[in-house]
Amino acid sequence: MSEKIIEGKAYYCYLNQPDIRSNPEWSLQLVPSQIEQQRFKKYGYDMSMITIDKENVGLSVYIRRKVKHMDDVLERPMLFDKNRKRLELFEELPNGSNVMIKYNEWEGISKTTNKLHKGLDLIAVVLLDESPNLFKNRK
Repeated sequence: MSEKIIEGKAYYCYLNQPDIRSNPEWSLQLVPSQIEQQRFKKYGYDMSMITIDKENVGLSVYIRRKVKHMDDVLERPMLFDKNRKRLELFEELPNGSNVMIKYNEWEGISKTTNKLHKGLDLIAVVLLDESPNLFKNRK
């Protein structure tokens, strides 16, 4: 499958540490443009409304990368600043950060329900905003 790139606003990011509440994974919810939202809906991807302080922000698509084992640092999504320099995270991205995402689309048939499942595999994140102090540029 070919890699794709999309821009939008990131919410509820787990890029510094994986989300380990259920299946460990690095993830974020992306609110893309209206055109991209329609494309994701048309192709059957789950979309959910992001709500912050009881206010709807926009429809989001969930993009993730599963952690195969806890020492799986090499499989972590890459993070870059707007000048394409590697960034190291010390905290998570703030909600509403402008980002560009590189991802793969995947689909598969469930062995238990025999239904088609689709998802988006997170490859890399480019932070388009100025890098806050909680990030450190790598050389």
